[in-house]
Amino acid sequence: MDNGIDLNDLPGAQGRARAGNGGLMKPRDVVHARVHRPEIRQIPNLPEAWNRPPRFASSLQSAGEYLGMALRFMVLLTLGGAAVAAILFGGYFIIEAAVSWTINAAAALVDWILSGAQHLAKSAIEFVVGAVVGAVQFLIDGVVWVVTAAFTAVVDLVLFVIDSFIEFWVGLFTFVADLVVAIVVFVVELLIVVLLAIGVAILLGMLSPILVPTALLYLAFISIF
Repeated sequence: MDNGIDLNDLPGAQGRARAGNGGLMKPRDVVHARVHRPEIRQIPNLPEAWNRPPRFASSLQSAGEYLGMALRFMVLLTLGGAAVAAILFGGYFIIEAAVSWTINAAAALVDWILSGAQHLAKSAIEFVVGAVVGAVQFLIDGVVWVVTAAFTAVVDLVLFVIDSFIEFWVGLFTFVADLVVAIVVFVVELLIVVLLAIGVAILLGMLSPILVPTALLYLAFISIF
């Protein structure tokens, strides 16, 4: 193969004159001129192994590459762990707030229902007691004053019944209105909790492309080492 190198230009060419091929030797000035030409000072077509770095340098380079890979993996693992920890802590606080709010809302609703029932029972008892007292008063006044007291007692009884009836319906309407308001508030707060849960689910879905590969890398790292 012609690689452009004259054998007479290589080191040791001077000894070939004594080896029987002296006729191939060139004059000293020609050899000196060719050796110092830049285009032939670098020998072409050398084997690939001659250009390889020493084994110690290759080992250091491989160790640096493995160390860089390990550092990148540790950085990714740390970021993934921090993201998972942040999501877990955030979910815990959200769930804790939702549970606390639900318990407080349920307690307030039960307390309000009990208060309304107590008020309704009190109004009914007052109505019954008032009716009984009015009837007794009517009977007593009717016995004492047959004509005059009878008219007065009837008027008083009618007015009392009407007043008690009005108070009863006002209390019932107030109870129903408060119950409706409490139910509406409860539903609105429940919708807020549902929206928060949907937001957490969307956040988890957005972070899953990071969390899943991180978890897989972590499992692969554990299985290998």
